[in-house]
Amino acid sequence: MSRQPASPLSAPPAEVQRRGGAQPSAPPASAATAAWSAVAVTVPHAVGLGLLAFAPLAGEHSLAALALWSAALPGLVLTAVVPRAGVVYAPTTVVALLFAAVLATAHGAAGALGLTARQVLAVAGATVALAFVFQWFLGVLRLASMARFLPVSVTHGFAAGVGLSMVLGQVRNGFGAGAAALWDARTGWHALAALAVVGLAWGLRRRWPRMPGLLSAVAVVAAGAALVGTWSSAAGAVLTPAVPPSTFAGPLWPDWTGIPWMVLVQRHGADLVLLALLMALVNSLEILVFHQELELDHGLRCDANLALRRESLVGALCGLAGLIPASTSASRSRIVLAQAGASRAAPRWHAGVMLGVALTGAWWLHWVPMACLAGGLVLAGLMQVPHVMWSLRYARRSRVTWAQSWLVALVFAVAGGVGALVAGLVVATFVLLHESASKVLRHVRLDGELRSRRLRRAGSDGWIAARMNQVAVFELQGVMSFGVAAHLAEQVRLLLQPRHRWVILDASRVPSWDSTALAQLRALVRDLEQRGVAAAVAALDPVAAEHAGEHVRAFADLDRALEWAEVGILAQRPLEQRPARAERNLLGETGEGLPKAAAEALIARLRTVAVPPHGLVFLDGDTDRDLLVVKSGHIALVTQWPPEKGLRLATVGPGMAFGEMAFLSGAARTACAGAERGPAHLVRLSRADFDAWARDYPGPALTVMNNLAQIGARRLSATTRQLRAVLE
Repeated sequence: MSRQPASPLSAPPAEVQRRGGAQPSAPPASAATAAWSAVAVTVPHAVGLGLLAFAPLAGEHSLAALALWSAALPGLVLTAVVPRAGVVYAPTTVVALLFAAVLATAHGAAGALGLTARQVLAVAGATVALAFVFQWFLGVLRLASMARFLPVSVTHGFAAGVGLSMVLGQVRNGFGAGAAALWDARTGWHALAALAVVGLAWGLRRRWPRMPGLLSAVAVVAAGAALVGTWSSAAGAVLTPAVPPSTFAGPLWPDWTGIPWMVLVQRHGADLVLLALLMALVNSLEILVFHQELELDHGLRCDANLALRRESLVGALCGLAGLIPASTSASRSRIVLAQAGASRAAPRWHAGVMLGVALTGAWWLHWVPMACLAGGLVLAGLMQVPHVMWSLRYARRSRVTWAQSWLVALVFAVAGGVGALVAGLVVATFVLLHESASKVLRHVRLDGELRSRRLRRAGSDGWIAARMNQVAVFELQGVMSFGVAAHLAEQVRLLLQPRHRWVILDASRVPSWDSTALAQLRALVRDLEQRGVAAAVAALDPVAAEHAGEHVRAFADLDRALEWAEVGILAQRPLEQRPARAERNLLGETGEGLPKAAAEALIARLRTVAVPPHGLVFLDGDTDRDLLVVKSGHIALVTQWPPEKGLRLATVGPGMAFGEMAFLSGAARTACAGAERGPAHLVRLSRADFDAWARDYPGPALTVMNNLAQIGARRLSATTRQLRAVLE
């Protein structure tokens, strides 16, 4: 498909700039010109829909007046009450078609209930007002906050479904000739006139993008029909006029007296409430999707929930007045934004022009063939379909999304809005589940790239490092439902290799689990255990951990889960390769390689320190220079104390030294240290005692300093490895 040039209906200025900033742009049109371009779409669209909607009342009042006042007054009121830059208010296709369905339902009940035309209009108005009350509640409940979760296939499908419904509606109506003449020769003439309007408007729009193409096409075709006399009396009125000649008439105000409301509710209440709910949902969706477009493409930020509430109040009043409520008109707003930008004057011009059309319409509307208005509705319906849905390139590159969009659109056109709403929800559910499943694995580390912050002596650390490829870590993300968890379990089983003996599922990015997902988790853990693979879940929230059951091993965070796997790896080490107990070697890793006499002399200078559970050893910023070695228990190094307020940097166990940086450089402490869980026993070596010992044993002192340097190098390497893992 060839690329079409930018036009007011297809490419706003921001998009034109993105396509090529070096191309010269046309000067912006005036607000009046942009308004006339929008009116060119509004007049045939609103009048055509208005005539169809009010058709049941044709014998009681002027159809021209009913259609024109509904096209002008609600938009004028909204523009005056809640003006928005670049946003045009007008009757939209969804609201007008559903208003027609409500009015037809009320008119169908008129004979049995003895309702007059004005009472029928009151019943329809009450139903439409109820719809906008529903819309107001959707704004109160902040539906806009949920609109971003709708897949593009659903939003495109709804837009295309509305457009296809308009096109099919004109086909069923014989392009204005009436359903009774669908297979009559008149339908062919009407179709010819309608397609002439479509073709001429499309050509004018391509040639002169800022020209009111649709209005010009309607005028040209209507004038041509009048000149050749195809709808004159001699030709047998082949082309049906939009309305018969009439005099000026004002709006038809509803009659609220004498209506048997209880009987009406009992017989038709369910149908009317369903139509009201559908109007609220679909119109709200259209408003929210367009507000997202305003923010993303035009930078016009607005609280969409507030817009829903404000439009609902005015819409309910217009419905009670017997008018088709106006709403945010995406198609007309795009024209104004493309031509005049975020102008406040253009929407006001549009509202003023539409008021003039309503005041003068009785004098000229009967000269317009219904086929011309049908052509305008066909073109508006085709333009309602998102451009990408016609693109073969898009269909090839995004086949699934393209097919889902057309599925929702066809269901809307064939089965109506309720069916499309169900189809859209089904498609949205499957799209979200598929997207969640495809992205559930944020990172997969199968080669032991991650290590815990537990520091160990060189021999133990070397044993673990060579065998960490037995540990597989899967970092999860997103809401965990049954389908997502099933996909996760399948991927874990496929990715595991025979060498893996430990599996850790990091759930720190999973906000919630449902019960079916936890059932899948239990099944996965059981299957892995049967294969000889130990599994654990890190950062599983307490509620989910309780429902997961005792057979699912859970840890507070990934660091502790990694420490669990490392302990399992150390358990494989032969007894003869394990280090001596720390109680028998008070110097731990700092005393490796020391002669016996020098070691005993240094041990004599050590002081024993008992640390109670949650006891503090030193704080960040302390200036002491003591070196400490863990005799028993564990010491946590954290950024703040108590530990739950800060980040755990490392954990040292028996035989491990800490505080070496201050001991070597004399700088202040850079972390806090304390017994995070149980009690601990330490030995403390002051720098003054070490210096006194070093004067007696200068050679062994160099060995201790070398051991401390190696300790620092290993810890720096571990820190670098952890930082790299975080950045990945």
